[in-house]
Amino acid sequence: MANEEKTKVEFTEEDIQEEYNTTYIKKVHRIGRVTLVIALFLSFLPVAFMYFVLGYRVPVSVYLNVTFALTALCVGMWITEPMTWYPILGAAPTYIAYLAGNVKNIRVPVARSVIKKYGENPSSPRGQVLSTFSVAISVFVNMFILAVIVFTGSYFVPLLPDIVLTAFSYVIPSLIGALIWFRVEESGWKKTLTWSIPPVCIYILVHTLNIEALSDIGEAVSIAITILIGYITFKRKKEA
Repeated sequence: MANEEKTKVEFTEEDIQEEYNTTYIKKVHRIGRVTLVIALFLSFLPVAFMYFVLGYRVPVSVYLNVTFALTALCVGMWITEPMTWYPILGAAPTYIAYLAGNVKNIRVPVARSVIKKYGENPSSPRGQVLSTFSVAISVFVNMFILAVIVFTGSYFVPLLPDIVLTAFSYVIPSLIGALIWFRVEESGWKKTLTWSIPPVCIYILVHTLNIEALSDIGEAVSIAITILIGYITFKRKKEA
């Protein structure tokens, strides 16, 4: 019996990029949107349970007031945070991160570290694969650690030294500092300081000049100005 020849299929960078743009991204957005819509409806189950099963009922106006209050408080974050983290995470990891939570303090640092380690561009197909796997694995690890803490935390946490408990308050600043340093290593001090001008200006306007109108939309304005600067820079480089 003659040996059958095996056909070796080779994909060029152009083939990979085309498959990524035409097939992969479309499926990611379709699955991601459906998943988040399902999660949106499931998030109301506790309220429905308390209302219809336990009988904890209040006037509809109370629910509407709370809804409007939360919307006014968080709408800026809902719009600006995905715009902030999407260039770092990409499509699939963004859906996963916002479904699982802990975006800026766990998902972004993990994805950023893995992409940097392998020297990939976050927007490239390989960078997206790395980012997706790293965020997905961080979710499972996070769930495991949370499960251990939930079931044993009341016994384990009090045994920790005071210095360890105090150090927990520095976790978020440390992660943000690590992200800033990643940016410095990639772009250098000059570009990093340039992109830092908008948030610093907004911070001064809000906290020094006491412009209360910016207290709720300061982050959104800062990101909008940064995007504008980025667009102007892109156009200048393209025309040069």
